[in-house]
Amino acid sequence: MPNGLPNPCESKRFINAWRERCLSSSRTSVQAKKPIKRLNYHRFAAMALVRGALALLMSIALTMELIHAAVYKVGDSAGWTTIGNIDYKKWSATKTFQVHDMILFEYNAQFHNVMRVTHAMYKACNTSAPLATYTTGNDSITIKTRGHHFFFCGVPGHCQAGQKVDINVLQSNEIAPTPSVSSSVLSPPVPSAKVPGPAPSNAVPLKSPFGSIGLAMAVLATFLINFA
Repeated sequence: MPNGLPNPCESKRFINAWRERCLSSSRTSVQAKKPIKRLNYHRFAAMALVRGALALLMSIALTMELIHAAVYKVGDSAGWTTIGNIDYKKWSATKTFQVHDMILFEYNAQFHNVMRVTHAMYKACNTSAPLATYTTGNDSITIKTRGHHFFFCGVPGHCQAGQKVDINVLQSNEIAPTPSVSSSVLSPPVPSAKVPGPAPSNAVPLKSPFGSIGLAMAVLATFLINFA
């Protein structure tokens, strides 16, 4: 080769070595990225499993609440009426109402109805603007929230005569009042044997299935998140 000119064989060797180095570097970078992609996929799959499991447990909890809901017929065997001087305040005091319980009003639709009202309207027997009015004679009302739910008959004079009831669903941190002297007065007009549907104590187990399922939800979520 003349002096000063590059050797073609040496140049070709250099190009091949440079190409091998580039290919080796690209293979290493691709292999290093694969575990990261795999890790992200497993994490997303675990999170999707968590969401699905929580949704399933919540639906089971709601179903169990509905199954354990009680049905209370207002006034028991007497029903919803002005006959017999029924004290609906004392009737409701003997019950432990829960969310999703059903309140049943049975009455003669020719002479009575049911109005759902506010506390102020309940106290004043004001029938001018009820929240809801029921007139079938066989009204089933599901309690969906905690607190007081006020009802009375909207026929003139019936609310003033005592045809009114306060359905009080206690808050979770409240304790049901235990009637002392009045309990002896309540028992003759409202015998426990005549109460249709579950007794007041049947509403209490509603909390236990929900609590156990809530605990299972928390344990499952913690396990799957740690697994991810």
